[in-house]
Amino acid sequence: MVIEAKTGRIIIERLTKGKDLLEEIKRVAESTRVNGGFLAVIGALSKVVFGFYEEKRYKKVEMDGPLEILSCIGNISESEGEKIIHAHITVSNNKGEAYGGHLLPGCIIDPTAELIIIEGENLTLKRKLDEETGLKILET
Repeated sequence: MVIEAKTGRIIIERLTKGKDLLEEIKRVAESTRVNGGFLAVIGALSKVVFGFYEEKRYKKVEMDGPLEILSCIGNISESEGEKIIHAHITVSNNKGEAYGGHLLPGCIIDPTAELIIIEGENLTLKRKLDEETGLKILET
């Protein structure tokens, strides 16, 4: 099954220094009541935390900055009444070396980040736990 929706609102917010990137994305999604949509972020971090999925869990990778966000894209969905932000992030250091993975809590914005959310009109994306992978996967 394919999920299809027209574009709804486009929400843009500048995120501020010292805040957790994942928490800020979730805060904006909750405050604007986005139930399904696409997100993108550019900006910079003083610290990044991302995960690499293997053997039913995310292996955590942490790096200190300064780091430039080259790309952070993902989606907004719900599971059991909770907003779920599923995003991947790629960052680079001052040598141009790039690293990335699944966005995890602990990414500290410094000095700023710019979030764009493209909402699906009348769209609610739902996730459910998949026992085989241990992941909350999109219901289609």
